[in-house]
Amino acid sequence: MPPVKKRRAYILFFIFIFHLTAFDQLLKLPNLVTHYLEHQERDCHISVMDFLCMHYWGNDLDDNDDDRDQQLPYKTVDIHALHHSFVPLAKTVTIKQQDYSDLLIDYPILKDNYLPEPTMKALFKPPRA
Repeated sequence: MPPVKKRRAYILFFIFIFHLTAFDQLLKLPNLVTHYLEHQERDCHISVMDFLCMHYWGNDLDDNDDDRDQQLPYKTVDIHALHHSFVPLAKTVTIKQQDYSDLLIDYPILKDNYLPEPTMKALFKPPRA
């Protein structure tokens, strides 16, 4: 593949990944940094871990910045579509139908005179009159 086509393929791949998955939330990382700096201006003792715990795992302070909090990455994730990609196989597979012949079995024909009569061979015979 020439380098230009390869580059285009990578660009399309990243557009596809960022659009259809939650990776586009990584583009909101600058909002996270600026919001952390805003919190650090209010309280200089807040650490990064305290900030993350407050906004993602714990109770957020009632500091009237809910609209800024919702702009942080992974606070709201919207995936609008679900697409399935189909990549055809490079090698085609053909399935051949097996030819088979009918199997004929000659069973012996039983004649009635060769079969023993069950009443003649029984241990108890019915009484004769």
